[in-house]
Amino acid sequence: MPQRVWQYTGPYERWVFGQNLGRPFSFPAIRNWSSRYFAALMDSPAPLPNVSTVKFTAEPGAQVERVDVRYPPLWNNGQGLSVRPFCFYDPIAEEDPTPDSIGDWIDLLLELLDQFTEALDADTGRPSRARYRINFPINPKSWTQDYDATRAVEGYVPQTEAPKAIIAVIDDGIPFANRTYLNSAGKTRVSNCWLQSARSPGPGAVPFGRELSNGQIDGLRATHGRDERAIYTAAGAIDADLPEMGTYLLRETTHGAHIMSMAAGQTLGRAEEPSQDDIEIIAVQLPNTIAWDTSGFGKEMYMLSALHYVFERAKRIAASHGLDELPLVINFSYGWSGGRHDGESEMDTAMQELLESRRALAPTYLVMPSGNTYLDKMHANFQESEFVDDEFSIGWQVQPDDRTSSYVEMWLPEGLDPEGYTFEVTPPRGITFDAAPSLALRGAPRFPRGDPRNFANLRMGGAVVGQMSVDKNRGTRWRAMVALAPSMPLPMPNDDPARWAPSGRWTLTLKRTASAERLPEGSYVNIWAQRDDDPSELRTGGRQSYLVDPNQGPTHKPALPEYKQPLSLVRGFGSMNGVANADLVTRVAGYVQSTDQPAPYSSAGGLLNTDGPVPVTWGQHVDICAVSDRSPVLPGTVAQGVYSGARSILIGTSGAAPQVARQIVRALADGSDPMSGLAPQTYEFDNPVKNVQLKARLGEFKTPSLWAGG
Repeated sequence: MPQRVWQYTGPYERWVFGQNLGRPFSFPAIRNWSSRYFAALMDSPAPLPNVSTVKFTAEPGAQVERVDVRYPPLWNNGQGLSVRPFCFYDPIAEEDPTPDSIGDWIDLLLELLDQFTEALDADTGRPSRARYRINFPINPKSWTQDYDATRAVEGYVPQTEAPKAIIAVIDDGIPFANRTYLNSAGKTRVSNCWLQSARSPGPGAVPFGRELSNGQIDGLRATHGRDERAIYTAAGAIDADLPEMGTYLLRETTHGAHIMSMAAGQTLGRAEEPSQDDIEIIAVQLPNTIAWDTSGFGKEMYMLSALHYVFERAKRIAASHGLDELPLVINFSYGWSGGRHDGESEMDTAMQELLESRRALAPTYLVMPSGNTYLDKMHANFQESEFVDDEFSIGWQVQPDDRTSSYVEMWLPEGLDPEGYTFEVTPPRGITFDAAPSLALRGAPRFPRGDPRNFANLRMGGAVVGQMSVDKNRGTRWRAMVALAPSMPLPMPNDDPARWAPSGRWTLTLKRTASAERLPEGSYVNIWAQRDDDPSELRTGGRQSYLVDPNQGPTHKPALPEYKQPLSLVRGFGSMNGVANADLVTRVAGYVQSTDQPAPYSSAGGLLNTDGPVPVTWGQHVDICAVSDRSPVLPGTVAQGVYSGARSILIGTSGAAPQVARQIVRALADGSDPMSGLAPQTYEFDNPVKNVQLKARLGEFKTPSLWAGG
């Protein structure tokens, strides 16, 4: 049988799902392919198919349903939105397990779905296929067998008085039973909590996982008393048999516990604080798969479903009190380093659409951290002046003993005609490919569907150790990319021979012909190495790769910051969180409480070198700063852990964001200006470059600390 050409996969999907590519190094559910249930995004202006009445069949008129498609709870039924989450399943796959390739299977099912989404545009005379982004699989035990998004949430009890605002937290390890979330009457303020990867209890109003209402949480507390571990076990929040859930809540603290307590719990070290009884809480616990692959691939459906869930449940809370919508603040302390960084990715587009629509009805804020990669050499910026003889190169240092895949992305400016541009990859010194790879920036004819794209496998000794690709992301902007296998031999499925990418300095080169279009004035090429750290709870063995300017020798690192231009090619300015670039997102950086200086790691907005006295900005920038370190010798913020009375210390801008969310939601509940609790920032140093750089790192406003001291 000839090999199927995957028509719906981009560079990440091809690498992660390819059996002879990166699948052996992926999350266990993909590596072992134990699930036929998948999450995905649909990117199309066409209305959503009504999956309650339409059967997706292999042949027109066939009686056998081949694809079971469902949507999560969508705010306003997803009307007027172009990027929507969905999930799908092949009901007959257990009886007919062919094809044996996960990529073939996904491609087949999406082709069936595509037959219907195409029909939606037939009346316009312009057939248009949707774009799909396939995400991590869903554990079959989490799949809700009797799902109805309109079903009333079991046990939900409206509060006696309508809340004045709602705070929502999307994170991992949500400790919903902690007593810090009780109101003055001893009842939980957590109105709704969706455990996305929990075992499904049966009928439900969420498509997978388990939803807990305030009545159910209070019922668990009444049954188990102060034994919070028993509460989490009974609720399915601790489940050793589900790797996507696991025993994370047995820890004294989690990322989600720290964040949620800072956003919505009782504060530490303050004698007086206004009652929070008038602010209800909605929480979503993401699967552990979110933390496994820190590159950002495979998570968008879960993230976007969480946002829709928060919006939809907030609407229900308001309706239970006879109101339309309530002020809503969402804290989402998560991110990755790669991506477009121009507000036009699928997730940025989806978040912008949601925020625009809801802000027309009620105050709505989505608060996210700027990131922690300012010092990690993960971003480089090339302007037209950096081309020498119509080419430029950047070094990419891949570390030894990295047990996970590594990725680097090169983004050309939107609107650039890539005719005459070529992307090349060179391995570390002393290593050779079986064939020197080179890709022109144009699509291959064998991919008539989806975005224009092309791929080349990187082979050494016949073994595939990586993949290079070019694609026109969302049909608007060209990207060149490399994915590499781990840099150490790992056990392979079916006792296949081990294959690994050599560590050392790889080189990425962009070349162009003399007649190729130059970069337009004010435009640039951006490069990001994807985040590849090692989440402590998962122990993936990832090691962070980084970028190297091949023309810059070793330099002495100054003891104090130097505010000057030109900036080096590899720089921290432009290290902004790759999923926080929608215009209406509130981006939060971190500062050191004792010095008021930027936290050394706190990511910043982009700056371009100029011939003038100061650099100029590009892209989205930090809006607000909050404490992320108490002092240079006391790193991190202090908050509460998983169990009542436990303490937590977390280093990073993830801990700064919830302080801002807390300030904003309190102001909205009080009927005040959302920025009323924040201090405006001014930058009036004698050095104008310092003013620009500090603003890029700290933003327009500053949030006071939640505690009096260290």
